Amino acid sequence: MGCNKCSPCDGGRHDDLLMPHASTHNEDIHAVLKRVWGYDHFRPQQEAIIKTALSGSDALAILPTGGGKSLCFQVPALAMGRLCLVVSPLIALMKDQVARLKALGVPARAIISSMTHAEIDNALESAALGKYAFLYVSPERLASELFIARLPRLPLGLIAIDEAHCISQWGYDFRPAYLQIAEVRKIRPEVPVLALTASATPQVAEDIMDRLVFKERRLIRGSFHRPELALWVSKGEDRQGRLLRIMDHVKGTAIVYVRERRGTVRLAALLRQHGHAAAAYHAGLPLEERDRIQQAWTEGSLRCVVATNAFGMGIDKADVRVVIHHGPPPDLESYYQEAGRAGRDGRSAFAFLLTGPGDAERSQERLAASFPSLQDVRRVYQAFADTHAIAIGSGLLESYEVDVRSLAMSARLAPVVVSHALKALELDGKLALSDGVRSPSRVLLIAEQRLIYGMRVNNDRYGPLLEALLRTYGGLFEEPAVIDELRIAKGLKWQVETVVKRLQDLHTQRVLSYKQRSDAPTATLLTPRADAQRLVLDPAALSQRKQRAEERLSALQAFVDTEECRAGLLIGYFGGTTGTPCGICDVCRRNRSYPPPDNGTDRLAEPPGLSTDATEVLRWEIDEEDPVR
Repeated sequence: MGCNKCSPCDGGRHDDLLMPHASTHNEDIHAVLKRVWGYDHFRPQQEAIIKTALSGSDALAILPTGGGKSLCFQVPALAMGRLCLVVSPLIALMKDQVARLKALGVPARAIISSMTHAEIDNALESAALGKYAFLYVSPERLASELFIARLPRLPLGLIAIDEAHCISQWGYDFRPAYLQIAEVRKIRPEVPVLALTASATPQVAEDIMDRLVFKERRLIRGSFHRPELALWVSKGEDRQGRLLRIMDHVKGTAIVYVRERRGTVRLAALLRQHGHAAAAYHAGLPLEERDRIQQAWTEGSLRCVVATNAFGMGIDKADVRVVIHHGPPPDLESYYQEAGRAGRDGRSAFAFLLTGPGDAERSQERLAASFPSLQDVRRVYQAFADTHAIAIGSGLLESYEVDVRSLAMSARLAPVVVSHALKALELDGKLALSDGVRSPSRVLLIAEQRLIYGMRVNNDRYGPLLEALLRTYGGLFEEPAVIDELRIAKGLKWQVETVVKRLQDLHTQRVLSYKQRSDAPTATLLTPRADAQRLVLDPAALSQRKQRAEERLSALQAFVDTEECRAGLLIGYFGGTTGTPCGICDVCRRNRSYPPPDNGTDRLAEPPGLSTDATEVLRWEIDEEDPVR
């Protein structure tokens, strides 16, 4: 990535680096695909999206889950040879994509809430000097003075907006911080924008293009039709019995989604009792345990993960045969993303939604509970400020750990109310939440080399530690290095606590920047801390969010109750069209709405494109009036 006319370290800059790109200088996109990823062909719609980005036009790409959205901005950016700024709200996904790019030999960096001021400054300067091909940032960082100051110098070729539905007020996870992207466009109007999402209704798509100030409205929509994925809604009382029957009859890797953490543990134990290798997965587990479970599932030694929606982002496993929702999800967007994790290899797969008496009422209760009272929100905000001793008027863009149970005790509220209050503060633009993501300990030397050399030679207290750091980890003056305090302690024959304390001392003295390991979720203040008693939430925005949530819940209920082809209804919800019934959902099977046999007999034809194993499963289903009751 870097300029070949000067050293990336000398601060040199050339006008051609910042000029609008010219397509004639682009590397062939197929050559990039083969050289970096080893693939010979693009998936449907990927090439059209990539060529649009290379032409300098703005575009909105709506590709279903598993459609390969990341390649749509990674390939054109590498073909241009310029920096791609990727805006994403999902820290875990940013870190995962950066790790994958680095493994491919592509220089990339993510700026996330857990980084220190010095680390952010270092990352932005390195990006301005052309050291990265990709710079990932969370939307709240776009408004920071550090970012705005560097933005004119960044050698940008493309701005990619991931999870673009978050910028739409009609989207299911609207985030006010995303609105800052329009300000970025004012400073760099020559840089094309590629917005990407897996789920956007026509109304959301129009709103995305409005808010991103598209010069021309270019919408590229991938097909939402998944002919290999059978959508099946099963209604009845014995939900656990139906779950076990599905697991017995549908062979292969499975995911079971539930709404609550305790449900993951209970159902995983039930599956193990009946001979299925299963494990519970939720955000409350230690990161090491989550990593172990996901690794075992990815490798195939664990057949089934029973999980909350914390499991799924960044999953790269094509052979999932069945996704089961043990109860209704909050909306069709969530359902489609989660169900779409099955059958990415193009082979027959199943998405079961198990419903039962009282589900509709419970969904309504959950929706009502997700909009806490202003008084409860104020109590949580005050408890959060008290916990971290945040003075009124301070804390802007600072990140703090979030312990929901501790906040619940302090505010004297139920943990679920605290969680919803924090979400309300996020949706109102007061703060940004992130799930617990492993953030290893890091060190960056920020003092002058002469000062650090003097301390190494003359300071008995800190000299040995600085010597150990410089000998063990390279490039500490240029970029933060991930360090291991235990390894350093063993080398120095010190206690780990001593190493940590002296690193903290050096951080306070501004000799180095030290960020200690943390696995906790965080909240980043997007506005200076206010007086909790005067805190207000925008009533109009609150009313609109509640209305949209009710509309999405109604759409989900209509999907559950429909007597039409489920695939067709789902495709229509997202603005697509389908000419014929899918033939493999439960409604089509019940109505016998699938193609007649080629031999002209009256025999019920099997849906096309299914494997032998899948055909056997479908025969089992059709032999019984209700396949999973």
